[in-house]
Amino acid sequence: MILLLVSVVLVFALLVSWISLVRQSRRFNVDGPSPLPLVGNAHLFVVKSSEFLNLVQRLSEKYGKVFRVHFFSTPYVVICHAKQAEELVSSIEHITKGRSYSFLTCWLGQGLLTSTGQRWKTHRKFLTPAFHFNILQNFLPVFCKNQRVLTEKLRGLADGRPIDMFPIIALAALDNVTESIMGVCMETQKDSQSEYVKSIEELSAIVTMRMQIPFFGEDAIFNLLPYKTRQDKALKVLHGQTNKVIEARRQELKKAKITALPDNNDIGLKNSMRSWTCCCSLKLMGKKIFFEKCLGNWYQRGRQNPFLGGRRPYFIRLPFRGRQDKPWKGFPGQDKQRDGSKRTGTEEGKITASPDNMDIGIKNKHAFLDLLWLAEMMGKKIDDESVREEVDTFMFEGHDTTTSGIVYTLHCLSKRRDVQEKVYEELKTIYGNEMHRDPTYHELAQMKYLELVLKESMRLFPPVPLIERRIMKDCEVGGLKLLKGTSVVMNIYQIQRQPDLYDDPLEFRPERFEAPLKNPFSWLAFSAGPRNCIGQKFAMMELKITISEIIKHFYILPAAQEPELSADLVLRSKNGVQVKFMPRK
Repeated sequence: MILLLVSVVLVFALLVSWISLVRQSRRFNVDGPSPLPLVGNAHLFVVKSSEFLNLVQRLSEKYGKVFRVHFFSTPYVVICHAKQAEELVSSIEHITKGRSYSFLTCWLGQGLLTSTGQRWKTHRKFLTPAFHFNILQNFLPVFCKNQRVLTEKLRGLADGRPIDMFPIIALAALDNVTESIMGVCMETQKDSQSEYVKSIEELSAIVTMRMQIPFFGEDAIFNLLPYKTRQDKALKVLHGQTNKVIEARRQELKKAKITALPDNNDIGLKNSMRSWTCCCSLKLMGKKIFFEKCLGNWYQRGRQNPFLGGRRPYFIRLPFRGRQDKPWKGFPGQDKQRDGSKRTGTEEGKITASPDNMDIGIKNKHAFLDLLWLAEMMGKKIDDESVREEVDTFMFEGHDTTTSGIVYTLHCLSKRRDVQEKVYEELKTIYGNEMHRDPTYHELAQMKYLELVLKESMRLFPPVPLIERRIMKDCEVGGLKLLKGTSVVMNIYQIQRQPDLYDDPLEFRPERFEAPLKNPFSWLAFSAGPRNCIGQKFAMMELKITISEIIKHFYILPAAQEPELSADLVLRSKNGVQVKFMPRK
């Protein structure tokens, strides 16, 4: 009798669930597969990660370029065309990330990638100057140094054997991002078995698994599994290393503040710093020449950075020692604002004077981390935990995504010797008879054809193949009716391969980017709109250096094995991405 009663209750619950899902699906004005009770369409997605992109493409071919599915009780709308994606990524209203990103919060917390609302807006606005070109160009020696290590490693492997490039490039990218963002030279290329590297790999695998296996996404189930213990162990290593670096840098800044700022209260620098709209290196600010020429003569008349262009809320009084005396010489003027070649100016995020005696700005290898700590000194609401979250976020975003972009570019180039030679000829034009030396920032900007190559490779193989937004209220976007709680997935991989947007979309043809795109939102390798990738210039600089240096020294040859694409945290391959190298004579 009890068994019968339980069966009746279960059948009734399944029926109610099915009716609810069917009614909900009919509220959308897009087609999709019929949901099952309780699970919705989750059963369709129980596939290997290497089959996921093909599954989405089959559903798109059957139900249209915009279709809906139900993952248990949560509705998803999948967009596979640029027209609808444009409306969503351009919106300042729909900036909340989808549920999949919640699995990253154990590692990244509420950093730029996972946060939303006012917190995201505040942090985004404050951190944007850290990726200004005047700061990025100071990372160039770091990238070149690590690239030389990579080149020597490849030289030992350049014998025509197929090589899986993912683990090799991942270590180089990790060295670049740790040294530029955190200011720590970890030399992971020389120590691939370090605990930090292993912890990143472990945590990435666990997060990917939670995204792909339906029930593992539920905390109540996941917390009972041994994966939770492994996750906590990896997090302890990653957060511990980040906290160690942050604390060391904070002590440096505190020490610099004490030694740099004078005791003369009339100057008022200590108080005025709290309201500056950008920040500068306190250690460098303490140079004697700066005090002699400027600090002792400041009179506060406003609450902004005195070095920003436009209205000057601070007046500077400089002593004249004679008719020919020019005490202001060496200080930046608005006419030099964009003169990057002379490295002087009044641009936001940078304060510089004459290069021979002064360099007062955030143009040093700790710029990103300094911005976060100096925010606290200026009264911004960024606490210790927030600093760690932002550093971890950029460690994640600047590592895996860049690795994917480089590896698949090598894969594309391996099949096109003619494209390699065009890049090589461009490099010869830039370097002349000095092909052995490192590039300058200006020379990287001259690598126009290489930039076309990078854009085309990331069109075919976007580092982040899928992005997700969560709809916070019922609305209509681009003609689509979207319900509150709906997760909208933009399939960048498929959007960038649409035949109505690209001629012969499956062909690797860099020249297609010489002409304007039919729809500017048909290329979303760095996303677009207000939540586009804040570090895209950082990534492009690293991509250019890595690919150009490899082509300078090697021929890239194809391997027999084709990659089996896998939509993990970034675009990977289940069987690796293999190429061969032969040294250039």
